[in-house]
Amino acid sequence: MQYDLISFSLIAGLNFGAGITILLTGVRMMLGEIIPAFKGISEKVIPNAVPALDIPMIFPYAPNALLIGFVISMVTSILTIVVMASTGTMIYAVIPLTVACFFDVAPGAVFANKEGGRAAAIVSSAVSGVVMILLVMFSIGVTLETAAGFNQLYGGNDFSVFSGVSSVISNLF
Repeated sequence: MQYDLISFSLIAGLNFGAGITILLTGVRMMLGEIIPAFKGISEKVIPNAVPALDIPMIFPYAPNALLIGFVISMVTSILTIVVMASTGTMIYAVIPLTVACFFDVAPGAVFANKEGGRAAAIVSSAVSGVVMILLVMFSIGVTLETAAGFNQLYGGNDFSVFSGVSSVISNLF
């Protein structure tokens, strides 16, 4: 079935919104079940322990900042790729890291929004989008024979920094 641009955009937006709603609802349900279970176990094993929770837990606190962070980081990532490709400074073909933009950069925008407002969320997301692509460019050369495909699909700032640091350390020996 073929759609025109407006219909396709509307359907894609609705699918994205439904997916985010399902994700947030699932996270809330999981946390509602796992935290009391953790408390019961931890009181017997490690009294006064605090549960360590995953990053989607902060999504409901500032959904607009989360969306701003995701969109801004995706746009700046794509612009960085286009600029680097057009100037000839891109050594490897880098694809925009959608997962990393959503789970690495966008939660940072939630915290930036809390501390510095909307401007801080926009600036931090833009800088993170550019830095993420530069780090991936560096780490693809390092992981070319091992995990370059993983880095291209799911790698974020943490994976890129770790692969760069471990490469420098391994070259010393």
